[in-house]
Amino acid sequence: MSESDLDRIAASLGRIGAGSDNPVAALRERFSGLKFVYLDAGEVEGRSVRSAGRFELYLLDTREHCPVLTDDLAVANAVVVALRKEQGL
Repeated sequence: MSESDLDRIAASLGRIGAGSDNPVAALRERFSGLKFVYLDAGEVEGRSVRSAGRFELYLLDTREHCPVLTDDLAVANAVVVALRKEQGL
């Protein structure tokens, strides 16, 4: 995974994410070589690597038995797309 991949994913979320609470299906079609996981932001502990509209992006390392969040692009092999909670709700 690369910085360019993250930029393209974030740009896509900006376009498709406004009307969708779960844009992962569209992302999987556009980026067929990458894995995506969808969660609510409250289910993810850690710092996101990108913000994109109503979503935060996290990197996931799934090489071991238990997947872990990472900020290392060299070991990341999946992207967590997390819907942020609406402010004031």
